[in-house]
Amino acid sequence: MKKNILIAGILSALSLAAISQASNNPWEYYWPNQKRESYSQRCDSSFGGSIKGMYAFSTEEIAPDLGGALLDLHVNIESGSVFHELSINSGVLYGSKTYYGVAKMEQTAVPLMFGYTLNVPMSEVATFYLGGKIGATFSSGKFSIGNDSITANATDFTFSALIGFKFAVSEKVDFVIGYEMYKFEDIRPHHAITAGFSWMF
Repeated sequence: MKKNILIAGILSALSLAAISQASNNPWEYYWPNQKRESYSQRCDSSFGGSIKGMYAFSTEEIAPDLGGALLDLHVNIESGSVFHELSINSGVLYGSKTYYGVAKMEQTAVPLMFGYTLNVPMSEVATFYLGGKIGATFSSGKFSIGNDSITANATDFTFSALIGFKFAVSEKVDFVIGYEMYKFEDIRPHHAITAGFSWMF
């Protein structure tokens, strides 16, 4: 009897130890006093990528708002308490606008830009970023009235300024949300909201 109780006790202790070693709690990363890399350390010389949704509000009366997705590949370079991000960016944006219920303007834009972002960690799970991009946008516009339409293609010098926050979801993935002023063509800039995910390879 005592032998069975002893065996049961040993098995229970081993089970509890195994459970504690294999915790699957998704929120454990955010618990205080957990041993983990700091935000800047986990981005030390790491290659990564991101995908973001973008909705850009036009400040030009004749131009449509643009929405779509942006992709980038980047490298993080740690420098003291901050880290620098160098990136190449592209994506597809589309928008349309109807004038007086008769005429319609459609626009597709494909940016190709190089970017720099300064990242300032605020805590072990959050960072503030500020940066800019420069490059070109390949755009196609279609203006139609009834069955008649005119299509024009152009390549325009493009630049943007961006600001926002990143929040760590795990050791390798961040949720990113921010603002971007996006300027191309000879029109006033678009003001954009961006949100998505960034990860490290």
